[in-house]
Parts: sequence; structure tokens; C-alpha cells
Amino acid sequence: MREFKKLLVVLNPTQADQVALNKAVRIAGHQDVEITALLLQRTSGGEFRTLLDQQLQQLQQQRLNIRLEISPETDLLRALLLCQHKQSFDLTLKEPHKGSLSDSLFTPLDWKLLRAQNTPVLMTRPNNLTADAPILAAVEAAPSDPEHQRLNQRILEQATELSDTLQRPLHLFSACPAPMQNPGLDDQDGEQQQAYRDACVSLANQYGIAAERVHVDAGPAELLIADRAKTLDARLLVLGTVARTGLRGVLLGNTAEQLLERVDIDVLVIPPPRQDGTTA
Repeated sequence: MREFKKLLVVLNPTQADQVALNKAVRIAGHQDVEITALLLQRTSGGEFRTLLDQQLQQLQQQRLNIRLEISPETDLLRALLLCQHKQSFDLTLKEPHKGSLSDSLFTPLDWKLLRAQNTPVLMTRPNNLTADAPILAAVEAAPSDPEHQRLNQRILEQATELSDTLQRPLHLFSACPAPMQNPGLDDQDGEQQQAYRDACVSLANQYGIAAERVHVDAGPAELLIADRAKTLDARLLVLGTVARTGLRGVLLGNTAEQLLERVDIDVLVIPPPRQDGTTA
């Protein structure tokens, strides 16, 4: 059954080409999917609005279920959260916020968005969605806590859903802990890495991902995931976030947030599970 039934699109009033809206239309296809396009009232006038109305009318003529939501709020994040509070969306789509110099100290808009969400967020960029461009799902293959186990399940469920919907191959990646720099522990490190890879293959098998599409490297996840996505020429990366707060979060961000700065492809971020095991 199609999981993405209700999509929320954050429109970009500075661009004629609505990247997030176009991606939502592609995900929806001609199925029974509702698309809500969100726009702030203060940015809803002029030539942009004329072009937007024309585009929405054309999509509606194609029998797509799409509506425009104009928010009186002046703050985009507040408008988005209020819109989500009124309705229950399965997926939010947005172009990444273009940060300023101050963003190196203060949390950028997109980081705030990721931390405030309880539904998946697709940060989408203009790119060529070729039929053979793979989807890359990044997980922690040997989690020690139930929260990460549930997050892995959610990541792979969503990645499999998109792989089926977009008809693109799915790969799985996991970064295992780097081996200790001690020659006497080489054998032990090798055994640990093999055990980690075996755990990855076992997890992938549960979702029909072939062993040759499982990739494991040792080192920092935020670097290795970006490298693997580039090597595979992936156009969509799916990963989870356990949002970090406090001063450490402001300075460092978490893996998902750092990856937004390192990759130039679509990134689907799955929020941490709630206490009942769900994300939305």
C-alpha cells in the first residue's frame, strides 16, 4: 500500500521553477494522493503568484489533488508547524535554506525544521532523476538501543517505498567504528568489521536488498555517507536523525544536519520514533 498519501510542499517564492512541488508531483503520480502547497501571505503576490496559479491549474487539470495554503504567519517555520498541526501529513518537501554567515553560529532554518518535525522531511534539490540513479539508505547496522532499531526499520521502510514508487535501485550503507590504530589488534578489528557487515547484510535481506548492494566502511558517518553517495551517483539519500539539542547541537549538528552541507542531492530525513514506536 502506498504510504505517502498526504504531502506538504513548502513553496519557494524566489524561484519560478518549484523543485519541491515537482518532486511531490512525481511521488504522487496519478494515485490518490493529496498535495498541499504552503506559501506565506507576505510572499504571495506579483508575477510569482500568477505563474504559480497557472502551474497549479495545469496540475489540477491532470487530475492531481492539489491545493494552495496561504499562511498569514511571517515566520516560515511557525507557518509550517501550524499547517502540520491542522492536518496530518506523511511527508514534507522543501528546498534547503540558503544560509548566511551567521548560520555558522546560530542554527539554520533547516536544522530547526528537522529538529521540530515528527514526520519525514525531503530536502530536495534540482537534479536529474534518471531511471538508473540509485537510492542510498544509511543506517546504523548494529544499534544497541530500541530507538535506533525502530529508526532503522523506518528508514528502510521509507526507502523501499520510494524505490518502488520511483522504480530506482536501492542500496544500503553503514559506517562502522574505525579500527583502533594498534597493529596488535588487526585481527580483532577485522573480525568486528566482518560481524558488522554480516549484520548489515542480514538487515538488508529483510527488505529485499541484495548483498552486492550493501556497503560498509570504517570511519565518520558524515564523511563516508557523502563519499558513498557520490561514488554510486545516488540522487536520493535516506537517513534518520536523533536530534541533538543544547550547545553541542548548535556547534556540531548531527549526522543528518551535517550531510545537508556535504551533498548536493535529495535527502530524506526520518525523525526519531516517538514513545509508541511511530514517527507521525
